[in-house]
Amino acid sequence: MMMTKENGINNDIGVAAGAFQDFTKRVIGTQNELLKKYSEAYWHWQERLQTESTQLTEFFKEVSSTTSAPDQIGVLQAWVKGAKQRVTEDFIYSIETAKALTNVGLQA
Repeated sequence: MMMTKENGINNDIGVAAGAFQDFTKRVIGTQNELLKKYSEAYWHWQERLQTESTQLTEFFKEVSSTTSAPDQIGVLQAWVKGAKQRVTEDFIYSIETAKALTNVGLQA
């Protein structure tokens, strides 16, 4: 079978269309993965805001219900210890999320 110029052009168009479809599928997959990661991060931080709000409310209740200064200092120390732990967890989560988002971008 002899290849004509028209057949060659049609073949090139078919190859280009296939490549474009593959590219489009990868882009859509990447966008879906990024959306999933951003959504997970969003809900994580929403939960953290709720936790911090609850912790702060409990802290103020405990401080206001305690009349002695040493007891109030103890409540403050316990709250600070918990806050430091939560900050550490947030820092680690932030790094892991950044790595996950970077990996999604690199796989695109």
